Amino acid sequence: MSEENVEIVRRAYDHLNRGDVEGLERICDDDFVMDLSERVFNPATYRGHSGIQQFVTDVNEAWERYHWEVEDTLIAGDSVVALLHCEGRSRQGGPEVDWRVAWLWKFEAGRPVSLRFYRDRDQALEAAGLPE
Repeated sequence: MSEENVEIVRRAYDHLNRGDVEGLERICDDDFVMDLSERVFNPATYRGHSGIQQFVTDVNEAWERYHWEVEDTLIAGDSVVALLHCEGRSRQGGPEVDWRVAWLWKFEAGRPVSLRFYRDRDQALEAAGLPE
């Protein structure tokens, strides 16, 4: 099941990069929780499919362009750590974002039930119980 979970995570970022909210909702649990409280810009926690919709709206309002690139994935039981390279240009001006972060995805019965954003990749690995 773990390789299937990795494929689901990769598809999730494909959906995000295309702005395909419905595609992302289809693969996530109805009670999906996105804990993005560690973000520098717009820290928040989003719940359910309405939360996914709000997250995408918030991204589109804040960013003229934003792209998530999966550099690597690591499997930890029913969890997947996605190591990301993110680039974006704010609608408000200022420097462009170019950073590497991690999202820890948790699965139940083959569906993502939650994710948590980490600015520090090592903290994501630790939270997943993986060696740094």
